[in-house]
Amino acid sequence: MGKFLLAILIGLVGAAIVHIAVIFAIPGLAQNDSWSRLSRLGPLFSTVQITSVPAQGADPTPGADFVFVDPAFIDVACRFDLSDAPARVRAGERTGFWSASIYARNGDNLYSISERVALEGRLDLLIGTREQLDLARAEGTESDDTAIPVELPAGEGYVTVRALVRAESERPFVDRFARSVACRPASPEESGQAATASP
Repeated sequence: MGKFLLAILIGLVGAAIVHIAVIFAIPGLAQNDSWSRLSRLGPLFSTVQITSVPAQGADPTPGADFVFVDPAFIDVACRFDLSDAPARVRAGERTGFWSASIYARNGDNLYSISERVALEGRLDLLIGTREQLDLARAEGTESDDTAIPVELPAGEGYVTVRALVRAESERPFVDRFARSVACRPASPEESGQAATASP
């Protein structure tokens, strides 16, 4: 019976140590989520390239704030805020395979799309709240039918775009696609705010 009580006591002490360690680790982990790491790479609506953290002793590269990035892909990301207008994410170039994922500020994946279901394989997203997208549909004067409306319940978030490099000879073309990804607030014409602002 004494050994049993000793085992229970050791288990309780071990559990208490683990819980205390987790509580002390929370502030550090909270400041190192994806939103925070992306905010260190650039301001809202700036498109940044994501690369792996370099090996120990190697020169740090911009965007190297993520532990593992698949070398078969070129990854870019952009943080956005929907408080004033919807966000427009668009690529001026095309590539073989790309996928885009939209996340809430806390990291919840809210939407994903790839070139297979996008119109004409183009990356063109209009991200907004239900009210913003309804206004853009009703009052927007942009006659661009390639933008895919994406409704989000959150006011802040980020989008990641991954483009596949099938062969090293294709890397410059895929890199050109990644560099063409633009993230910006929607214009008043795109969002329908121009019609509501006019007398």
